[in-house]
Amino acid sequence: MEFVSDQKLSGLKMFLDASTSPFHAVGNAKALLLQNGFSEVSDHGSWVSRTSHNFFIRDGSIIAWIEKDDLPSENGFRIVGAHTDSPNLRLKPFQKQSSGAFEQLSIETYGSPLLNSWLDRDLGISGRVVVANDPFEEVLFSSSAPICRVPQLAIHLDRDINEKGLKLNAQTQLVPIWADSTPNAPTFNEWLASQLSSDPDEIISWDLMLHDVQPSEILGAQGEWLASGRVDNLVSCYAAISALCDIEISDLEATPLVCLFDHEEVGSVSSAGASGNFLSGAINRIMSDLSPESRATALENSLCASVDGAHATHPNYPERHDLNHFVRLNEGIVIKRNANQRYATDAVGEALAKKTCENSDIPHQVFSNRSDLSCGSTIGPTTAANLGVRTIDIGVPQLSMHSAREICGVKDQEYLKVFCQSFFTDC
Repeated sequence: MEFVSDQKLSGLKMFLDASTSPFHAVGNAKALLLQNGFSEVSDHGSWVSRTSHNFFIRDGSIIAWIEKDDLPSENGFRIVGAHTDSPNLRLKPFQKQSSGAFEQLSIETYGSPLLNSWLDRDLGISGRVVVANDPFEEVLFSSSAPICRVPQLAIHLDRDINEKGLKLNAQTQLVPIWADSTPNAPTFNEWLASQLSSDPDEIISWDLMLHDVQPSEILGAQGEWLASGRVDNLVSCYAAISALCDIEISDLEATPLVCLFDHEEVGSVSSAGASGNFLSGAINRIMSDLSPESRATALENSLCASVDGAHATHPNYPERHDLNHFVRLNEGIVIKRNANQRYATDAVGEALAKKTCENSDIPHQVFSNRSDLSCGSTIGPTTAANLGVRTIDIGVPQLSMHSAREICGVKDQEYLKVFCQSFFTDC
């Protein structure tokens, strides 16, 4: 495969740039689904009259699936799961902080971000705002311009920082500036209300976060890499939704389903997270007309692919990797293994993933963490435990994971979409 053209990557780049919060990621996934004939069903209403192509939303999570009339229900599901959230800085409920010289934003860290990567970047604000409107309304918001910045201390005032390293206190040293402290400076509520064409008193609450406003870019001598915020895990979200939209219903031998969860980066314990009943509840409703025996058989015959970013071997830190499991950008999707079930893949799952790759001419790699370092995790083990479904963990290799700006190979994101398509129809 030649390196993917910028034009072919335009859809992914637009999705990355526009999905500045989990709520925006879900909104953009919804738009793609609607363009391809899917219909929204309500989390609170009946699903009896649903169509063949459906989706439903809960906060920052979305599930979409296709049902084929003459497909035996016992064939089960082919589930692709990913997550919409990324580590970042999030705004606290009250914003009244001032240094005397600057108005500042009160923030807390979400997930495990690389804190230094948020310094000296032009940052926007996005998320959802709840406003009073009989009784209230949820409004998506994303600033159209950079609003704030976390300025780093000049080296003249910290001469040995390059020798001793940078340590940041999230409460006191990671506080963005967003306005000069002047008599005419607006409060944050006043500024936000002006952006929403609302009244400050109408703003009830928010789930707001910061994002790097720099757009995604293709880089490298041959245009071989994609650099962007939120590569982990919006590349997976886009691949999964795009693959689902491209399915020919006549090709289906099992029910394809995509579930994009919020809150993976903080453990998935929420009503919209992988540890809750969001997915299992949806599957139970889809199978509501089946007998208990048929439901059990359907789940026994189901498979799940947990799709999340994978660590490429870092050229400057080879000692942090198991070099028997060398992972390269643009060398194919990564099958992830861990004996302690931090990833859900077992030997059978690995064999299935490899077979899917081989059937679609997709190169693949296998990742295993160094035995003396702790291993990250995904929605895979949680989903496998909740559903009792064989699950494999795969992903696109990347560098700078959990940075405000990450990097992956342009070939790999295309390989991932092809894998998802093959997983839905051939696995």
